[in-house]
Amino acid sequence: MKKYAIKRNNRNKIVGILKYDERTKKYTIDIPEDVSYKDAPFMMSLFLKKGIRSMNSEWSMRWVQSRIIPSSRQNIGEILRVNGMRSYDEHKLLLKNEGRSCQDEFYIEQM
Repeated sequence: MKKYAIKRNNRNKIVGILKYDERTKKYTIDIPEDVSYKDAPFMMSLFLKKGIRSMNSEWSMRWVQSRIIPSSRQNIGEILRVNGMRSYDEHKLLLKNEGRSCQDEFYIEQM
């Protein structure tokens, strides 16, 4: 099991813990008790507003997929080649860009 802290640029506060099970290739996200919906990425804030602090594998994968290039992207083969990849792998793509998205200031850091 690999763990990654979800953080916001210029802040050291952990707003979530992304866990990746290498055997099953599934993710889960846990949100610490001291994190409010205002501190969290949008999708995570929706769970916090409902009082939920753990995202199941389906929703955690949706969060990951929102931060990487989709497999259906035009010229995906070229993108993979440029990144030194032979096949599409969500986890490798997530790590390549540290989970960064142009939609917000959050990123992941291995724990």
